[in-house]
Amino acid sequence: MHPFLESNLELIQYAPAFFAVSILLFMGLGWVLGRYQGKKQSANSVIVRDPLAAAIYAMSALVLSFTFSNASNHYDIRIEAVRAEANAIKEVYLSTSYLQAADQRSIKKSLLDLLDLRLAAYKDNKTMHEFNLGAEKISTLVRQIDEDVAKASLSAPSSSKYLVERILAIKMGNLVTAFNNAAIKFKTHPPKLLIHFLYLLLCTGGVLTGYTMAVKNGSNWFLAVVYLLIMGIGLQVILSLENPTLLMPYEEFNKDLLLLKESLS
Repeated sequence: MHPFLESNLELIQYAPAFFAVSILLFMGLGWVLGRYQGKKQSANSVIVRDPLAAAIYAMSALVLSFTFSNASNHYDIRIEAVRAEANAIKEVYLSTSYLQAADQRSIKKSLLDLLDLRLAAYKDNKTMHEFNLGAEKISTLVRQIDEDVAKASLSAPSSSKYLVERILAIKMGNLVTAFNNAAIKFKTHPPKLLIHFLYLLLCTGGVLTGYTMAVKNGSNWFLAVVYLLIMGIGLQVILSLENPTLLMPYEEFNKDLLLLKESLS
């Protein structure tokens, strides 16, 4: 992610409009070039190499589809991470029944605090620093809960020692793994080089579209507007999938955690 965007995460929502405006400007540039060529030469003598233009459009479609597929995979991974976090909290919460009553209450409270912190940590972040700070707070609380469970296991009733070792310890290990994996997966994004290349291809396609329309005396701006809208919506979908904590509905992306909070309340 670009350093400027890392300090202004709210600007990501305007990226599709930036792409659309850029394509429109380059389309206008292509139109001006086409009109200039048409004045210098007769319309029939200006050559528009359709195979070359088609190849560039095909490359744009290929990169766009690859980016969409990549974003969709990232979204699925993040959703699975959210579900794994919710399931891990629930399993440890239920498994605390093998501990002393006082330890049960303490660890259950910490688990509820972890759930609240997880729901709040990635909400309405303005900078990557806030995002990383929230992730660090979650990691610190997870380590604390892990230590508390280990200490509580030592004073567990003798009749539950085996269950603590065979069930609670394993569930706690799963919780630590789930939150560590989620923290890594949430930071995964496509390389900047790919986004820059896609931007270059779309702008090049805009130049070719404007140039072809001018040279061939075509003025079907309706299709051009449709093209811009489709590209804008497509990029909005891609960015939403890549940044679900910023652009997706909060309740949709955190559904499993919110349902868990409701059930534990």
